[in-house]
Amino acid sequence: MMQLIYSPTSPYARKCRILVRELALQHVVTEIADNPFEDSATLLQANPLGRVPCLVLDDGQALTESGLISAWLNDRAATPWSSGWDDRRLEALGSGLLDLAVARRVEMVRDEAIYSSFWLGRRERGILRTLDELERECATPVEPLSLGGLTIALAVDYLDFRFPECEWRQQRPGLAALHGAWAGRASFAATAPPL
Repeated sequence: MMQLIYSPTSPYARKCRILVRELALQHVVTEIADNPFEDSATLLQANPLGRVPCLVLDDGQALTESGLISAWLNDRAATPWSSGWDDRRLEALGSGLLDLAVARRVEMVRDEAIYSSFWLGRRERGILRTLDELERECATPVEPLSLGGLTIALAVDYLDFRFPECEWRQQRPGLAALHGAWAGRASFAATAPPL
């Protein structure tokens, strides 16, 4: 049986955990919680990068990036989601938003002596620009059950988790509707990060 190594607070790992549920792959994927900051032998043996998510395949090979893992899981589903170039473009925008939000979080928990207001401000401006772009994209409703739709919903949900002061919903009804479509799904609730 394949093993998905994850951290409960990682939005990247959460994407893969949601796909396991949505694509009905629970019978072939076992989830193993791990803390990447503890450098456990289990994680480092599977992924020398020391990051989650990591999907260990039946033959022992490992897939180490959420985008790659997501595409691999989708490929093996009995009923895969369609994933054309437009969806991939939206997935990349959502992933970029996640990258900015996670980098902002890292900057905020650094020791004050090495804290950089420049990088914090740069990431915050990038987050706002990307949210505005995603709202423009949502003028034509985005298919929720797609890798792009899921990634975008996860990115704004991560903002709720780590930066509730962002208030990203203001003047972004399309983005809020996409998030709402996911928020009501069992897979989204079952993989929510601990408070």
